[in-house]
Amino acid sequence: MLDKKLSPRLVLSVLSIGLLGFTDIMLETALNVSFPMLMNEFQITSSTVQWLTSGVILLTSMVVILSPWLKKNFTNRSQFVVATIISIIGVLINAVSGSFEITLFGRLLQGIGGGVGLPLMYNVIFEQVPEKKRGTMVGLGSLIISFAPAIGPAFGGFLAQNYGWHMVFWVVLPIQIASLLLGWFTIDQASLVKKEKLDFVGWLLLSLFFVAGIFVIERISTHGLLNSLSIFMSIAMLAGLVGYILYANKAENPLLSLKIFKFNIFSLGIAAAFTAQVVNLTLNYAIPMVVQIVLLKNPQVAGLTLLPGALSYAMMAIISGRLYDRYGPRVPIIIGVALLISGIITLSLLPLSLFGLTVGFLIMQMGAGFWFGNNMTYSVSHVPVEFQSSGNSIFSATTNYSAAVGIALAAGIIAIFQKQANNIHELAIPTQKGVLWTFRIDIILMLLAILLSLKALRFTKKVEL
Repeated sequence: MLDKKLSPRLVLSVLSIGLLGFTDIMLETALNVSFPMLMNEFQITSSTVQWLTSGVILLTSMVVILSPWLKKNFTNRSQFVVATIISIIGVLINAVSGSFEITLFGRLLQGIGGGVGLPLMYNVIFEQVPEKKRGTMVGLGSLIISFAPAIGPAFGGFLAQNYGWHMVFWVVLPIQIASLLLGWFTIDQASLVKKEKLDFVGWLLLSLFFVAGIFVIERISTHGLLNSLSIFMSIAMLAGLVGYILYANKAENPLLSLKIFKFNIFSLGIAAAFTAQVVNLTLNYAIPMVVQIVLLKNPQVAGLTLLPGALSYAMMAIISGRLYDRYGPRVPIIIGVALLISGIITLSLLPLSLFGLTVGFLIMQMGAGFWFGNNMTYSVSHVPVEFQSSGNSIFSATTNYSAAVGIALAAGIIAIFQKQANNIHELAIPTQKGVLWTFRIDIILMLLAILLSLKALRFTKKVEL
């Protein structure tokens, strides 16, 4: 397989699966800029509205961890078709929904589709793409998906401002239908399908860890640690994690093999990805909030503030993938981490203005485009082939989970300060303080992610010597 050249059919199959992830993320980012509008329409708080994103990401993570089992038991095409149909049903529900509960239900269905589609794309790439072209194809996949946050905020803001937020879903519907048709005719199967019993106990334990964990973050950030529910959910989170570790070490065929963490490059890479993604999603939540509540701009302007950064992420993803194939991982990863820390420091130092937010986010996303895809390619490529499917699933689940943590963290910090306001007209100053504190915490988290990433590169150098 490694000696084969890329075929147009293979490229189109990656494109079709990538479009499913593209629409899922585009809806997420399009709705983010409409959160203040949805808060007003449904009469809900910022910590409640964020579940339209965090809840979906959580469910996506629960589905993603099923990916190794799905890969063994079902063909790539059947996984893709079922996932896309479920997502289309969710889109149709949201296009006509009139309550927060129904809107959340539709979004959760889309989360199921995204949970199948994201790891499936990377499974196809690592299974069918020649190794010397892998960086470029991961870059292409990242390019497709990263165009979602590029056009989502601006396009979603424009539609919400002029036609209402329901129109966002009507626009996405034909894209998903086109993706379904393209995938039906192009997705191939390279590995044998065999029936294997689902590790239901392992899935429940991992799901307990993921769900309890995000509740812990949301609860602690809004109510503190010293309350009964926060303590209970913290215990549940630890029980899920420790329980799965003990279970997986004894199980014959665990859902996700923990043996992959014996490879230090993977462990460091996944820890860095988790931390950096937390930072990235705090920005996607905080910046639209400050633009609309503090700077008093409409959702369309909030989306346009994110647009240059999101476009730079898309462009850098494909450029850095080619650099990876040509020069190895060190060049794109080091460039990426330098830009990441420069961007978050810029956001913290410049005044909260449209210019400062746009420039800081632009630098940050250039670094993200250089770093995220190449960090994954580097980490997964350095484990044996039999572990790569688990590696893809763990990366997809972890980055989705960290996205939920990032949104909940930003929402919680901002909500703490917003409690100082007596009414909606006094939200500006508390929101500004909350966003500034979010950026300060992001600097510390990003420095940690960079240290982990650079340590992985140094470790590899020592091994190769």
